Amino acid sequence: MPSSSQKQAVPPAEEIKIDSIHSFLIRPGKGAESPDDINGATVAKSGRLFEMLKPLFEGAEKDCQHKIAFNSDNGKQENSCRDELIAYIKTRDIHHGREIAKRLQSVTTHRSGLGLLFLVTGEENGETKIVVSRFPADSGVLAEEKGKGLTVEFLERIFMKSAKSYKAAVYSGKSFAKDFWRGQAADKQVNSGESVIADYWIREFLLSDFLTPGEAGTRRFAIAVRETMNRSTESSVKQDIAAMHSLMVKMPAQTRLSAKGLLDRFQVPAETQEQIKERFPKAKSFDETFTFVPDEFTKFVNMRTIELDNGALLTAPTERFDEVFTREPIAQANNDVVRFSTEGSIIDQRYRKVKP
Repeated sequence: MPSSSQKQAVPPAEEIKIDSIHSFLIRPGKGAESPDDINGATVAKSGRLFEMLKPLFEGAEKDCQHKIAFNSDNGKQENSCRDELIAYIKTRDIHHGREIAKRLQSVTTHRSGLGLLFLVTGEENGETKIVVSRFPADSGVLAEEKGKGLTVEFLERIFMKSAKSYKAAVYSGKSFAKDFWRGQAADKQVNSGESVIADYWIREFLLSDFLTPGEAGTRRFAIAVRETMNRSTESSVKQDIAAMHSLMVKMPAQTRLSAKGLLDRFQVPAETQEQIKERFPKAKSFDETFTFVPDEFTKFVNMRTIELDNGALLTAPTERFDEVFTREPIAQANNDVVRFSTEGSIIDQRYRKVKP
């Protein structure tokens, strides 16, 4: 047996320490001339509520899968929400925490309803880390508010009812001047999490946007779809993609979804989704959210060609292919045999090199 000196050193466990927790009750305040006062509380670093919040802090990077970044104000490297976040991290007091709560209240509508904001700050692996989360609140227990404070029992009762239904964002870094510009966000209150999280939580409250630009995300998705169509040997996969494309080009601009979300939206079968996912340069980018840009998509899949076993090649703009060519199945044993027909004036002719 190897001696103790020969044994491999065990890497130290991750150092995670929560330094402060503050919570605030957020009432709807968007457009209000006189917003309600915001009641808040300091949460002790022990007890039942602390034990419920601790896993949220420790697992924030895993739970928050949407990569985001603060927007720059007026083209300058400035962002008022980030400034308030940095001020709170430096002081970690309830006064600066309430400024963040006021920002959230100013964008909260009656549709979003009451909410409970938690600010959890600490250290992890030598970096400062902050988790900002919002839980839906229950108006039935508001009687437990006391002055401008909140009792621990009040916080626990709200948290217990919505522990798995929340919005969150996490930021970490060492330098207040250079770090804390990028973070990760999540919305556990909706199934898809794209449009709602973008408008209310990311854009309005955090003054941020998703890290993957629309054109780049659309381009990556379009190339994966095109490559799957061109290389797949399964006719069912090709038919799935053709059907999806005819609907996708009609999508409104500024729709925010991941590639997975887009395929789910059009009910693309799992087998076809898996083949498209394999064409992505990185598997994780399949789940990254972006703004779908229809014009960018059609740049990469703008022409559709069908090759028949008799040597015929049928080509037309993808979005108009089914209008240009009429497809008619031939009633016989082989269901793959079809008749295509079209009509129009000849405006050009050209030769094409055959496949070797």
